[in-house]
Amino acid sequence: MLKKLWQSEYIRNITILTSGTTVAQLIPILISPVLSRLYTPEEFGLFAFYMSVVGLCALIATFRFELTIIIPKSIKKANNLFLLSILTALIYSFVAFGIIIILEIVFFSRISMEHILKTWFLILPIIVLLIGTGNVFQNWLNRNNQYKQLGIGKIINSAGNNSLLIILGFIGGGAWGLLLGNVFGLVLFNLFFIYQIFVIDKVRLSRPKKQVIISLTKEYKEFPLVNTPQALIESLQLHGLIYLLKIFFSTTIVGWYSFAMRVLQAPMWLVGTSVAQVFYKDASELLHNTGNIFPSVKRTLKFTAVVGLPVIVILLFFGPQLFSFIFGQSWRDAGIYAQILAPWIYFDFIRYSVSQAPILVKRMKSMFLFSVIGNIIMISSVIGVGLYNEDIFLTFAVLSALMSVYDILVINWIIKITKNSRHIQTSDR
Repeated sequence: MLKKLWQSEYIRNITILTSGTTVAQLIPILISPVLSRLYTPEEFGLFAFYMSVVGLCALIATFRFELTIIIPKSIKKANNLFLLSILTALIYSFVAFGIIIILEIVFFSRISMEHILKTWFLILPIIVLLIGTGNVFQNWLNRNNQYKQLGIGKIINSAGNNSLLIILGFIGGGAWGLLLGNVFGLVLFNLFFIYQIFVIDKVRLSRPKKQVIISLTKEYKEFPLVNTPQALIESLQLHGLIYLLKIFFSTTIVGWYSFAMRVLQAPMWLVGTSVAQVFYKDASELLHNTGNIFPSVKRTLKFTAVVGLPVIVILLFFGPQLFSFIFGQSWRDAGIYAQILAPWIYFDFIRYSVSQAPILVKRMKSMFLFSVIGNIIMISSVIGVGLYNEDIFLTFAVLSALMSVYDILVINWIIKITKNSRHIQTSDR
């Protein structure tokens, strides 16, 4: 099976993109033992809480219009969708800044919150804009099969981010070091893509007319109206967990959890993002050519299941020992968290790789309902165990078990809807 998979162009594209991602993620993995000694669990906890808010805001910065760039056959239409996505991100960030100013005056000054968080919220719109435009650029390059450039961009982001993290950590930057490193990486990420698209590729985008923007917004209205809420609720399954941990437990536990997820996400989530990008492009082409995306779903599920298994097995058997040895004894609890959460991360990694399939087979509303169910499971398990037991290990064990079952059910549903969907009608309206 592996030999057959590696012979396909699809897997070669994944290999090109994930090779860049692998290098990008080797950097934080290699320097994690250094970072764990430069920054405290409390500092990681504050940063994780803030970035969870940023992540939720950034997820809807373009109202998911960036996903439409890949869909049409027409280059002109794709150009207009590219501009629509950038324009949406700019307007969204400007409005977000106004809202934060109002909240700072009316609300934040009256509640108990770490002073550093109040300051960080003022620069939230800038980070959101950088993430939003970065997503737009990635979808543009994905449309044009520029996987090598996507990989290079991720390496530049990771190298810039982690280099500044070390420098600021050594001079005592504290939590600010974690934030500024992240911002620096995002700036380099965007600058590289801008240079690649507009200088190297010499792409020229004409300013779309008002009626064109309105027409495209109406045509792809399901993305802001259905896919955006669905993605937001789905994201809450991870970001919302940080909020709940901060309520029921401590900032230190949030720090251990976020560090565990940082290590888990290095080989799993960001590689999963690369696979998902290639899958979306491959499945879109199959949709136009045959109306049947199940072959792409099938090979993607096989690939992710094989690739993710070794990482999870290692964490299941040696998680606490590895964390203690590599990062220091103070991070042993983070290793236990990683060990307990490993099954959930594995199945979520597989699910995420084909998570855009419902968009292509026009089942976004059903996926929205699944996301709501997933959030209910996550919230009820953490609140239920955390409120009545206050045992973080039991909380994570229940959460991991329930969310693993949830992911398996969603994967089976995606297989079913794509296998039963034949000759979906598509157009380049």
